[in-house]
Amino acid sequence: MRGAASMHCLALLSACLSLAMAANWRETPSPSTVDSYQAELKQLLERMLWRAQVQRCFAVITDELHLALYDRSYFEAAGRSPRPVYVLRVNASESLNEPPRHLELLLQSVKASDCDLVVLTLLNGWQAKQLMKFLYASRALDMQSKFVLLHDVRLFAEDMLHVWSVCVNAVFLRRQQDNSYSISTIAFPGILNGVVVVKQLASWELGRRIDSAIVFKDKTRNLQGAGLPVALAEHVPMVYWNRATHRYQGVEIGIVKALAKALNFEPLYYAVNETEPGEWEQSGHSNETHLERGLIGELVRHQARIGIGDLHTFQSYVQHVELSVPHSVECLTFLTPESSADESWQTFILPFSGGMWAGVLLSLVVVGSIFYLISYFNALLTSSSQVSFFRCLRRKRSVKRDPLSWRRLSFRITLARPRGRGRLPVAPHRDIFDDYSNCILLTYSMLLYVALPRMPRNWPLRVLTGWYWIYCILLVATYRASLTAILANPAASITIDTLKDLSRARIPPATGAVENKQFFAESSDDAAREVGARMEIVNNTDDLTKRIARGQCAYYDNEFYLRYLRTSGASKGVATGALHIMRECVVHMPVVLALEKNSALQPHVNSIIQHLGEGGLISKWLRDAIIRLPAEERAPQEALMNLHKFWSSFVALGIGYLLSIAALLAEQWHFRHVVMQHPIYNAHNPSLYYNFKRLYPDE
Repeated sequence: MRGAASMHCLALLSACLSLAMAANWRETPSPSTVDSYQAELKQLLERMLWRAQVQRCFAVITDELHLALYDRSYFEAAGRSPRPVYVLRVNASESLNEPPRHLELLLQSVKASDCDLVVLTLLNGWQAKQLMKFLYASRALDMQSKFVLLHDVRLFAEDMLHVWSVCVNAVFLRRQQDNSYSISTIAFPGILNGVVVVKQLASWELGRRIDSAIVFKDKTRNLQGAGLPVALAEHVPMVYWNRATHRYQGVEIGIVKALAKALNFEPLYYAVNETEPGEWEQSGHSNETHLERGLIGELVRHQARIGIGDLHTFQSYVQHVELSVPHSVECLTFLTPESSADESWQTFILPFSGGMWAGVLLSLVVVGSIFYLISYFNALLTSSSQVSFFRCLRRKRSVKRDPLSWRRLSFRITLARPRGRGRLPVAPHRDIFDDYSNCILLTYSMLLYVALPRMPRNWPLRVLTGWYWIYCILLVATYRASLTAILANPAASITIDTLKDLSRARIPPATGAVENKQFFAESSDDAAREVGARMEIVNNTDDLTKRIARGQCAYYDNEFYLRYLRTSGASKGVATGALHIMRECVVHMPVVLALEKNSALQPHVNSIIQHLGEGGLISKWLRDAIIRLPAEERAPQEALMNLHKFWSSFVALGIGYLLSIAALLAEQWHFRHVVMQHPIYNAHNPSLYYNFKRLYPDE
């Protein structure tokens, strides 16, 4: 605190001394001396204006002492045709840390007109310093414009380092003791080493010419092999570490190499640890992101000149750094879990729909009933016995036999005799379709390609049997064809391919940047806002693929990085088929490089990136980066019948076993509680009961 107070006192003392000296200089010199100074400076400024080759407009910000220099002859020095000009006089006593409203309006007009030249003739060096720092912080003017200023040692203080490192086209005019003027500029790229160095360009005397090729030379075209620190964050496919070559590779690495070759500088790469908070986070910025305390934070603190690592054009970045023109456009989507609709146990019922199966079962009952009716009508026409038909309807009208007669020995002896002997009636001669249960059973057997035990005796039944066989052949052929197609194709998978599907799935979305969450939260789409409200920020991606496979989250990033996560997840034991990249692109986001604020390299960087894109090099580097990241398309599965697909047969067999056991138990129960309880049943001669039921089925 004591050092800061002493520095503040020294600054105030220096300001007072400079103002006193300026006032004393203005009072003591004779009018001829002032006129000589103004005449020489005016001629020098006219020569500078001529050599600046103003194409659009220029601006003049001056004080009361130098206002007289800008007359008609000065403005005519801009060229044969008049150029628009903005002129503003600044009071020597006002502070420019927060410029007045009229000065801000002037600066806005100058920037909107994209003026080529800005002339600052302020005798008060503090005002010039304050104005330049305001221009740098607020971007009120293009810092790559040409600036002409009066030389003052206060302009080259340590806190002006970052201003002059970007305002490299500034020219300083300094009057010497012999009334000549020293013309100097910022030594670029030497200033990038952290020291403000002024380079002498020329010495001008009254009547001499100025070489514009020397004064306003483009110093950013050739950086003379200077080393530029490049901060990077690994993010496939833009930047990644190649273990085979032990070097960084990727699309943006190729772009930086091309920039280094074109601008003649040496890139000094260093990785940024984005998981640890840095000075930018500790400074108390509430809207920071992991990139701001990483890449963006490095540029804000002027630790790096270029930042690479798959940066997108978010508005929050523009407040702190400069973004290049987009070099690529990425599809941003979600990596979601994938589940298989494994219905192997239903394979044998899948060929037909539910309605089709209902129709088959209905046709089975209807055709069986038609067989039974035709057999009944045939018995009516041929005057045969109809006793066996519709027995359920005849029971009420039938006369029950006296159970006491069943116990007679003569009746039992007669039942035990062979058929046709004795006085008992002979069982009527019956056809295979005279019993309704037989009709249903034989109709079902024909549907399964099981031959009848014999052909029916009646021709109407034979004709119907033939046509029903044709129906069974067509039905079974259709079933076989559909079953073959099901077995030949892989099982259908359940995937999430739209934002609405993701919202309905209730899987928590995740991302690696706060800007992505804010993008969803501010979206006009209802589904996107719902996803953004539930989105969480994930910094550690070590177990991310396992979480996604378990359905605990869905990760949002560019498509190629999601491919990389899916491939790396396979090495960690996560099945590739368990991860699915959503087919719908949420947004196509431009990818840019980050440069420090008001960077002098931005115009050349934009031009070179545009040429690289037009030449197809960026597309080539992208193909090289993703060559080992396969897309999600799977090779067609061979039509092989494996045990997994044949699982439905075991299901059907199991159901058959269960039904058979149930039928066996029911038959055992019927034998014990119905057959054995009948008066005619004899455990030593069971045939008596069955002969009796054959002759008297209704008893």
